[in-house]
Amino acid sequence: MALGDVNMERMRAFTRRGSRDLRLLAMAAFCVWFGFGAYMATAVNFAVQLLDIQAYQQGIVESAREMPGFMMVLVAALTMRVSESLLGSFALILVALGMAAYYGIHSFTMLIVYSVVWSIGLHVWMTVQPSMVLNLSDAGNKGRRLGQIAAVQSLGTILGMSLVLLVGKAIGMRAIFLVAGFVIMLGAVAAAMISRNVGHQEKPRFVWKRKYSLYYVLTFLEGCRKQVFMTFAIFALVRNYGTGIQMVAILMIFNNLANIALAPKVGRLIDRIGERKVLAFCYSALIPVFIGYALVRHVHVLYVLYCLDSLFFLGSIGLNTYLHQITESRDLMPSLAMGVSMNHAAAVIVPVVGGLIWMKFGYQTTFFGGAAVVAISVLTVLRMKPHTPAEILEPVPAGGE
Repeated sequence: MALGDVNMERMRAFTRRGSRDLRLLAMAAFCVWFGFGAYMATAVNFAVQLLDIQAYQQGIVESAREMPGFMMVLVAALTMRVSESLLGSFALILVALGMAAYYGIHSFTMLIVYSVVWSIGLHVWMTVQPSMVLNLSDAGNKGRRLGQIAAVQSLGTILGMSLVLLVGKAIGMRAIFLVAGFVIMLGAVAAAMISRNVGHQEKPRFVWKRKYSLYYVLTFLEGCRKQVFMTFAIFALVRNYGTGIQMVAILMIFNNLANIALAPKVGRLIDRIGERKVLAFCYSALIPVFIGYALVRHVHVLYVLYCLDSLFFLGSIGLNTYLHQITESRDLMPSLAMGVSMNHAAAVIVPVVGGLIWMKFGYQTTFFGGAAVVAISVLTVLRMKPHTPAEILEPVPAGGE
């Protein structure tokens, strides 16, 4: 057989296997976010109505839940010789068991314990999933694949929340967590069926390199921006404007529907014009969103601003594709783990600092601070190299050099 025929056969075999693995990965992502959507729609009511959790206890739970993300680089360092698909499957088993265990929670202590269990699994998955997507995607198509997976996740989230809306009262909140755990376990099975040689098999246990420093800074700033909105935007709507739980659910479902429609398009745009332009535009557009949240007093305008933040958040897909461009193959997953830790360093710091600023200077100052962080992000993004179109390379087996 001629060398050209051998190479062509290798290309076809890789394409067939890669397509199968991507479908399995999409199935796993759907299951995870279906379960997580059901959890998000139920968790606060469960904590307050069935466990009588007070505000300060809820803060402790949130802080404990974010700590695994902050420690992610250390967790990943212990598992860098494990196949990414097996590691992802094990992570989802932890998520499934941790969420299903909510069925039997009757105390504040157990709520913390099982919240940490599923959080460890989820944060490991948050590291493994984008690594597998990037390694399974063709050159010039990586942003599009990340966008497609993001859309699948949003669909899962919507359906999980819809489950709660449709049958939550009939089956009870505890049963919802059992259903969520079961569906996530199906995702663990799908992840276990992905090829073992996806990704570089000789990954270093720990990566901190100066040439990746721009990525580290951007992930930290992204974590700061995200936490300001995640922690305080809905809180401001509820506390200052009396927004009810149904409206909050409507806003979240709308955001996820918009993500389904737009995430693949944003991914394709990143592939075409590059991360620098997309991130610079999205961050620049977020500055007036934060300022508007501080100054506007009309609640319906604030609803629009909340949704715009979610839409512009899609630009963060470019952080992962940027990392893939600048890293060596063996550094990808540990560098993603470092990014998750940098992101969650912000998650540990920002809610406390933002809350203190809110108490002392008013909530407007908190959102002005968010605008300043986004402005710094714009300046940081401009340090990226201009986009050069990806070459159409011959596919090689996943994990190959």
